[in-house]
Amino acid sequence: MPRGRYTALFMALCFLGLTGCGQAQTPLEESESSQVQVVDTADPEAALDAIYQDCEIRGIEKATIRILRDKFYINPDQIVDYYVRYSSGRYGLADVFILKPEAGEELAVRESLEQVKLSRIKEFESYDIYNAYQIAQDAEIFSQGGYEIMLMVEDLEAAREAIDQYIPK
Repeated sequence: MPRGRYTALFMALCFLGLTGCGQAQTPLEESESSQVQVVDTADPEAALDAIYQDCEIRGIEKATIRILRDKFYINPDQIVDYYVRYSSGRYGLADVFILKPEAGEELAVRESLEQVKLSRIKEFESYDIYNAYQIAQDAEIFSQGGYEIMLMVEDLEAAREAIDQYIPK
């Protein structure tokens, strides 16, 4: 074959190779888009829904401001917004608190969550139903996306993934 034909053949193969690479990226892009996406704005309610979607514990309730104040001793004046679900404790323990503190009240709200944790530990110390005592002891309290969060659930890893998905860091 003359040299010009090799060059033309080489260029044609390169062109087809480049075209093929572009097409090969499409399935990769589709698989990336099917992965869990982290949202840009916080959606604590969606995080709670994700955490409790497979929860088999009966007696899960949404907290009112009155419950926060009277049962959990959280000062409503220290929070802007709240997303809280808690269990009665009769069928196990599955509490999640997502609190948006007033500016400058972050530490006070964090301390309130620490007190809730200690209170729940004490509550289940003598009445350990469905491993509630250990769940209370293992509870995680942390800050994320402007919220103070307490996860007091059996599957902390899955709950943390839901928080990461719906409340940006």
